[in-house]
Amino acid sequence: MVMTYRRVSIDGDALVVAFDMCSSSDVLEELTLMGDLRPYDGLLTCVKEYLADAQTTVLFDPYKFTGDGWILLFPDDTDGELVFTFLRDLCQFFKRQFENRVLPRLATPPAVTGLTFGIEKGPLQRVTMYGRREYFGRALNVACRLQGSIKDKDTDPAYKALVSNAAFVQYFASVGSVKIWKVRRKLRNIHGGSDFHCKKIEFLNTRAT
Repeated sequence: MVMTYRRVSIDGDALVVAFDMCSSSDVLEELTLMGDLRPYDGLLTCVKEYLADAQTTVLFDPYKFTGDGWILLFPDDTDGELVFTFLRDLCQFFKRQFENRVLPRLATPPAVTGLTFGIEKGPLQRVTMYGRREYFGRALNVACRLQGSIKDKDTDPAYKALVSNAAFVQYFASVGSVKIWKVRRKLRNIHGGSDFHCKKIEFLNTRAT
């Protein structure tokens, strides 16, 4: 049975999680040259259905599909350990699906595959655009900027997240056995280009030991 999204209305503060696929442009280019985008379409469909199914255990709004990822909105009072477990399980699921559905079709596999995340918290303003519920707010901008900059100074960014200090303290500081780095990034149009201090956390370690 195909699962369908349950839209969750966010009112006020929220936890914003932006994620997308590493090397998606390279994957799409190779599949396009082969004339067969079905593996990519199948991967997206699996992730979409996984997110819909996960709504039975953790409350969130699958707010926006971005072409190679999603922006998810969680109510402000969401339990951080529940969010961490959900994102870790999403990483494990994606890794299996990518390796089974997409990787065998690529003649030149990308050097980096997986998911990267940006996480921030803060107030969101709800509006209606063309009959659809939309949101705007600094937390959305920062989460997307963090996700986009995780690969800076990191040659192995897969299955990691950059998390603002405020979001880390509220949601992840008490989660046990989380690998954490203190990092700084320059985020475009955030803090006037000054260093943004944040935490980098790891959901899934894929490095050979």
